Amino acid sequence: MSLNIKFIFMSIIILGLIVNTSSFSDLAFADKPDKTQKESAKAQREDAKAQREDNQNNIQEFSDSTVVTTSSTTICHVPPGNPGNAHTISIGIPAVRAHFANHDDTSGPCNSINFENLEDHKAEKESRLSEEESQKESNALERAKKLIEKLEQQISNLEERLQTLLEKYESGEYYGNISTADAVTNSYNISFEGTASSIYDESVTTEMSGELFMENQVTTSDTSKFKILSGEVIIGDAIYDVAFGKARASSSGLLGDEDSLVIVLQTIDSEENENTIKMTLGFTSPLEGEFGNPDEEFEILKNSKVSGEWMLDGSGQISLES
Repeated sequence: MSLNIKFIFMSIIILGLIVNTSSFSDLAFADKPDKTQKESAKAQREDAKAQREDNQNNIQEFSDSTVVTTSSTTICHVPPGNPGNAHTISIGIPAVRAHFANHDDTSGPCNSINFENLEDHKAEKESRLSEEESQKESNALERAKKLIEKLEQQISNLEERLQTLLEKYESGEYYGNISTADAVTNSYNISFEGTASSIYDESVTTEMSGELFMENQVTTSDTSKFKILSGEVIIGDAIYDVAFGKARASSSGLLGDEDSLVIVLQTIDSEENENTIKMTLGFTSPLEGEFGNPDEEFEILKNSKVSGEWMLDGSGQISLES
C-alpha cells in the first residue's frame, strides 16, 4: 500500500473519531440545564421556603394562649384583673366566643373604647343584664296578675249565675209557668246505673249509678212537669249531690217513637264545685195512666252528660212511691 493511500485511510479514521466524539458530547450534555434554568429552579425553592416561613408566622401563640390565624378579627383584649393593660389583638374567629364569654373583651380596637371608664362600662353591662332579668320577672308577674283577674272574673260570673239560679228557684220561676198545679201530689223514685265516658277521651270510662226523688207539679195530655227534690249521682269515686232540679215528660214525637223524660239537675260534687247534669230517659212504652205504676224501664239516651266532664250511658227504672 502506497504512502498516499495509508495517509488517506488514516485521515478517514481520525475524522470518524472526531465526528463520533462530537456526537457523544452533544448527547451527554443535551439535558443539562443552562444557567437560566438553574437560577429559575433556585428562585422557586426560595419562594417555597418563604411561603413556609409566612405560614409559620401566620400562626402565633400569645401569652393568653389565644391562637391567631389568617382568618382572624380584631378585638380589644382586657386581661382579667388588669383592665389597665387592655390592648388590641387579632384572634382567630373560633376564639372570639371564648374571649367574650370569659373576659371583658369587646369587638373592635381598644382606641374605640374609653378604658378610663372601664369599671363604669362593666357596671353598665351588669346593670343592663339586671334590668333584663327584672323585666322578665315583671312580665311574668303581669301575666300572672292578668290570669288571676280572669279567674276572678270567671268566679264572679259563676257566682252571678248561681245567684240568679237560686233567685229563680226561690221564686218558682225555675220550674216555669205552672198556672194550674195537680190536685194530687205523687212521689217518684228513679234509680239507674251504667257507665260514664270522659268528654275529652272516650276511652276513659268509669262506673256510674244514681238515685233521684221527685214529685209531680202539673200534668196535661201531652206534657208533665216534675220537681226534683233530692238525690245523688255517683261517677267513679265522685259523688254529685243534688241541690234541686226539674224534669219534663213528653209524649211520643219528641224523640222518634219514644216517650221521654228530660231531667236537669243542679249538683255539688265532692270538691264543692257546682255542676249541671242533664239526662234524657227514653221509654219504650207510652207515659200514660198512673205514671210509674207499675215500675217502668228506661234507657239513658246518648245526649245525657255531666256538663264539661262526662257522657252518661245506662238504664234504670222509675217507680211510683205514693
